[in-house]
Amino acid sequence: MSPYTAFQQILLTESQRHPEPVQPPSSSSSEPESTSDPSAKPQKEPSLLPPSQTLALSLSRIGTSTQRIISGTLLELSQLDEEEFGPPLHSVIIVGKRLHPLELEFAGQFAIGGEEGGWWKVGKEVYGVEREGH
Repeated sequence: MSPYTAFQQILLTESQRHPEPVQPPSSSSSEPESTSDPSAKPQKEPSLLPPSQTLALSLSRIGTSTQRIISGTLLELSQLDEEEFGPPLHSVIIVGKRLHPLELEFAGQFAIGGEEGGWWKVGKEVYGVEREGH
């Protein structure tokens, strides 16, 4: 399977897990809703991140002279042209809930968009990892 196809399939799966949020109907009443209703169930935060907030890496031909590592969000990776990965894709790493500053820095060397890419922004804002010296 090509990297392009792999990331497109991951993106499709994630979009099915994270459908577009439904806006609550606007209330015609000016009174705030009561939060003391015992039958009201609290809204649970999703345990999965959407593709634009999920960090991932693509690794191809590791250990060869033509190895290629690319890091970014799932959305960024899915938007790359197939040729940018080169054949064949060996591994896809999807970052879990925690990210170590050393992992952020190392993989950031291969980030789509360099310093301006989603890797750094999402690493800080979503995963809560601060860059050393920045």
